[in-house]
Amino acid sequence: MTPAHTGPHTRSIGLDAARVLASGLVLLAHGAAVFLPMFKIDPPVTVLMGAYYGLELFFVLSGFLIGGLLFRVAESDATPHGWLIFMVRRWMRTLPIYWLWLAAVVWLLPAPEPLAPRLLAYATMTQNLAWPMPADGWFNQSWTLAVEEWFYLLFSAALLGAVALVRSQRAVWPVILAFLLLPALARMALPPSLNFETQVYHVVLLRLDAIGYGVALARLRWQGSALFRHHWLAFGAGCVLVGAGLYQHVYGPLIRMNAAQFNLGQLFLTSIGLCLFLAGLSGLRLRWHPLAWLIAIGSRMSYGVYLMHLTIIQYVVWQGLGRGYSPGVLLCVSLVATLALAWLGYRLVEAPLMALRPPQARTTP
Repeated sequence: MTPAHTGPHTRSIGLDAARVLASGLVLLAHGAAVFLPMFKIDPPVTVLMGAYYGLELFFVLSGFLIGGLLFRVAESDATPHGWLIFMVRRWMRTLPIYWLWLAAVVWLLPAPEPLAPRLLAYATMTQNLAWPMPADGWFNQSWTLAVEEWFYLLFSAALLGAVALVRSQRAVWPVILAFLLLPALARMALPPSLNFETQVYHVVLLRLDAIGYGVALARLRWQGSALFRHHWLAFGAGCVLVGAGLYQHVYGPLIRMNAAQFNLGQLFLTSIGLCLFLAGLSGLRLRWHPLAWLIAIGSRMSYGVYLMHLTIIQYVVWQGLGRGYSPGVLLCVSLVATLALAWLGYRLVEAPLMALRPPQARTTP
């Protein structure tokens, strides 16, 4: 859900395509879950699973992008000032549009009571920091945004602090490994009786490794890994692993294991598969400029699409069903409104604020 880069030197059609794919999978899954039953159709499990794989792809992509930026900061300005500038740039990119939409959600949907403490939690991204999301499902898609914001804050502080402390880039991998291992070990230590989706999967401190895999991938690229010289091989291997994970989700484990082992292994398999998929996709080149232009537009809108789509669907269905509108009309209105508002959010909020961000010291890798 991290918004797209805008500079001419930072665009990658492959990464743009990954953003569009991730947001499209989530939109398709949530739309199918809401609208297909209105047409007396049971949503296919494989379509519904698109939400899971779209979100995990967003996490890996966010780590990949943020890792590349942080490694530059670690080489050029691993100081408290460098860290503060980095965080201000992240916050200016992600938080203003989030806060605006949070206010819109209060206006569009019935607000929970008491409202003030709920708004404070959501505004500070603490709604699921070390505990489950509120059970009423209000603005539920924000759980992933909290995972990303806290990862940006905690990982950047740990990485730049470690590099400054030891005065060496050798501190980078230990920090990455810590963010991969500690959340996984914490999940393994939890009682197996917990509801995995609500009490584990949606909790920030238990999901930081999902973004950490993307950072590890970015470090491999930074170090010139051969993985990025064999794009199609990486892409194929990633598709195989993701396909195996989807098979396990739909038909059950390929290997007999208990619930804790399945949940740990499934997340690991998904993250590794998506890392390989993303490594392959990063080498994508398109010569047909209209398609590249459409992908770039979709990439710019991806953050807004994810942020807004579920609220818009809920509002349109809530208002439209009471007025007797057909499911087809509600579906079209939801889609058009989501795309239109996401584009306006990018043009009127995201892009202007990104242009005002303070510059970050840079170095050539």
